[in-house]
Amino acid sequence: MSVQTQILSNNVTLITEPVAGVKTAAVGFWFRTGSRFEPENMRGISHFVEHMLFKGTSTRSAFDIAASFDRIGGYINAYTDRENLCIHCVVPADYVTDAVKIITDMTSSSLFDSKEVERERSVIKNEIIASLEDSEEVALDAASAAVWPNHPVSVPIAGTVEDVEGLSREDLYSWYTDYIKNGATVVCVAGCFEKECLESVLETLPNRSSADWSSIHGLAPQWTSGLRFQDAPFNQMQLFMQFPLEPHISEKDYYTWAIVNALVGDTMSSRLFQKLREEGGYSYNVYSFPTYYTDAACWCAYATASKKDTAGVVKTMYRELEKLKQDSFSEEEQNAACEHICGEEIISSEDMEYRVKRLFRNYSFGFSQKSTEEILSLIRSISKKEIEKTIQTLLDFDNASLFVYGSNPSKTLKDKIEKIQTGIKIRKPLKKEQNQC
Repeated sequence: MSVQTQILSNNVTLITEPVAGVKTAAVGFWFRTGSRFEPENMRGISHFVEHMLFKGTSTRSAFDIAASFDRIGGYINAYTDRENLCIHCVVPADYVTDAVKIITDMTSSSLFDSKEVERERSVIKNEIIASLEDSEEVALDAASAAVWPNHPVSVPIAGTVEDVEGLSREDLYSWYTDYIKNGATVVCVAGCFEKECLESVLETLPNRSSADWSSIHGLAPQWTSGLRFQDAPFNQMQLFMQFPLEPHISEKDYYTWAIVNALVGDTMSSRLFQKLREEGGYSYNVYSFPTYYTDAACWCAYATASKKDTAGVVKTMYRELEKLKQDSFSEEEQNAACEHICGEEIISSEDMEYRVKRLFRNYSFGFSQKSTEEILSLIRSISKKEIEKTIQTLLDFDNASLFVYGSNPSKTLKDKIEKIQTGIKIRKPLKKEQNQC
């Protein structure tokens, strides 16, 4: 069944994907607000507003909202990221219209009761304090700040305890009014539903502002390469080898990057996982991932290590990436990576929540709304030459960032890592590459 996109009379964008043979539906409401849009004196306000959406409306208490989903075996949740805020739910098909009614109420009639604001302020402060004990989460924020310094895209999404303490009830309600109640809104629905019923509910929302989700105002983050160390109160060293990506990509580019990611570090059979964990025994956590924003993107290879193994891990990471760039990859590796992405797509397509998030991703990236079968065909059409070209573009070691995060790295360790990095940058290409010029 085909995906339909329409703009309702109140400027809400509705994207629907009916799926035959399922008895559930997933719904997602996306709003164009997030941590990168916040002024310095309001850090964390989008995340705080997200919490307050669940704290009662003019017709429903916080308990009513929670119980409405609990009693039908469904669930509702929300998240805030750098550029978007999302409320999403999954429910039995018979209740999808009711679920949409509740979320429209939350996004148009939330009260922001002063007592609830203070209670939730305490909850969020505890959330922030707990997150500071998660070494990986803290390190990810620090790694982002290393490559995009002094830019809102790299500040912690929830803000600091001090940030949250400084936000008033009036600040929160004003932000809610501007960005949730009256802001640009995209609603995605996948599964079993009656579209006409959804339209009639969504038409009751106040008029929304319009927004181009594929562009953004303000200065783009400026990439910063080089080697950086940051002292941190954690025993393990965390290593981030990051390379800039072109953020404005085609759908084929997106899946080509996914294949490269699977080849390098996204799977247990990938090169980095095999070398660092299975063969070297250096690391427990080894993986790679891309990060996409509207006007910036990067790819990161990540690993943890003890202090004594840190230099060895850095050397192995560089060596494996250099080998991939100069020696390419086998047909077997290509097929495995390609089918890994296809298999993930097939499995995920049976999850209505995944489909809803895919609808929004395609919309916000400016991609066409393809069926699962069309996506699989696109992935399998990507050639070895296209993957090799992507790798050559990606692995520019002169433009790479190596970020080492951990407890008091010694001067000896710093010198070793700097020597490894310098050696990679000045090393000459292999002869077969020279002969091709």
